[in-house]
Amino acid sequence: MKFKKTIVCILIGIILFGFSNTKAYAAEEGTVSKYELRLLSSLIYCEASSESYQGKLAVGIVVMNRKRSSLFPDTVKDVVYEKYQFSPVTNGTLKRALSEYDAGKFTSTTENACIKAAKAALQGTKSITVKDSMKSFNKYLYFSGQLRNYTYQVGNHRFK
Repeated sequence: MKFKKTIVCILIGIILFGFSNTKAYAAEEGTVSKYELRLLSSLIYCEASSESYQGKLAVGIVVMNRKRSSLFPDTVKDVVYEKYQFSPVTNGTLKRALSEYDAGKFTSTTENACIKAAKAALQGTKSITVKDSMKSFNKYLYFSGQLRNYTYQVGNHRFK
């Protein structure tokens, strides 16, 4: 029965969102640069290390949504380093995480999950799986533990 339910959810996702859009987006993103992977993996680690893989992926998707939005800069680097947007930039934790990454010490299970989430987001993933169903995240631009007027929550992060 669970298998049947999963198939129905997948088919509904195909009808609503279409695989062609996902493929076009992945091709649009092109190859993942080592610099962007390093930066986004480290940011996800700082922002969501205690979250589930889906929570980590959701954070990565928000960064990529901002990159595509006219409201934010158009590079991963500029989105991450935009003033007052991500506390790990201002409090120094991102710099420390980048140093760990550069030193080859970014190897724990949690850090590997952050790398995996960053790769997926950079390659165009725009949805997460929650309770055996897909949740599109292509419209979310903000997340925080204290976000007001949020429309969705994953773990301790609220999104809008």
